Amino acid sequence: MRGRDILKTDMTGPVYLGHMPSGPALQLNFDREQRRWLLRLALLGTLVQAVTAGYLLATTHNDPRATQAVLGLVLTVALSVVTSLPHLPVRAVQRSSVGLLLGWLLMNVLSVLVTHRPITSGMLLHLTMLSLLAFSWTPARWAILVSAVGYGAVCLATVSSRVPDFPGLLLTGFLLPLIWMVTTRGYAVTRERLRSDALQELAATDELTGLHNRRAGQARLMALADLWADAPDRLSVLLLDLDHFKSINDALGHSRGDHVLRRVAELLQDAARPGEVVRWGGEEFLVILSGLTPAEALRVGEEILTLLRSVNLTDIRPLTFSGGLASLSEALTMSAVLELADQRLYQAKHAGRDRLMA
Repeated sequence: MRGRDILKTDMTGPVYLGHMPSGPALQLNFDREQRRWLLRLALLGTLVQAVTAGYLLATTHNDPRATQAVLGLVLTVALSVVTSLPHLPVRAVQRSSVGLLLGWLLMNVLSVLVTHRPITSGMLLHLTMLSLLAFSWTPARWAILVSAVGYGAVCLATVSSRVPDFPGLLLTGFLLPLIWMVTTRGYAVTRERLRSDALQELAATDELTGLHNRRAGQARLMALADLWADAPDRLSVLLLDLDHFKSINDALGHSRGDHVLRRVAELLQDAARPGEVVRWGGEEFLVILSGLTPAEALRVGEEILTLLRSVNLTDIRPLTFSGGLASLSEALTMSAVLELADQRLYQAKHAGRDRLMA
């Protein structure tokens, strides 16, 4: 069994440090969040339409509203299916949704023009939802156009209805610019929150390897030290140093050396849970072993060294690592644990390298 399986079973979960770095990745994260909310909204709309259609079919006979409710149910089901398609661009889904809602509203208006039936609160709510989604998902000029067309159509239906609802129409007209202000502000807040997450991730990530950097690793260790204060033998650290790394840089160049470090980082990430591997500095890596006894930590450390020896890179000798392992039960503070692991790492170096001292 590889160390990865042990660590995934016994170690505590990673600390949350944000999502996306910046630029296109930030937009990708924003789009994913938009898709999740769109799917939830579509599913909620499907539930509402299903209840509405069931109620009208059970309590009325030949009521045009029942037909419209069934049609709305079909549209919301179709929207839920389309939204769940991962390869369909979010922008296409959003604009298609707005187009479907506008078409559905115009069909209801046409029904009122033909039958002169009373204007229901559902039609005004439909217009409000249409405006809300249009301002959230489409450029402002298109959202204004959609809202104007929808409001104009509802005004026409109100005039044609035998029971017009002018107060409701005026209130809806007041809500539309309010929706524009609220959605614009909400969009800006969401973008800033994601940007804040991105900056937090950048501050915690080593640019070369994608691992947590030393600062993030120290914060993680402090949190775990508090967590395991009553069972200090369940928290250990493994400090690893790539043997003769300077010779790789000198012989093959720093670019090749960076490639080696990235490959080592990938293997360590495979051997431990996300968030538990830290680039400690230069060619040094720290693996946090949480939830393991000292004997289990030692076994996992040996397995990790064996895994790293399997790296096969062209023009580079087989890689070896020296390691130092220390437990919180051996020292009073986490700083002392790290110092002890560092001392054992250098003992491994002086003893001939390619070994783990514990």
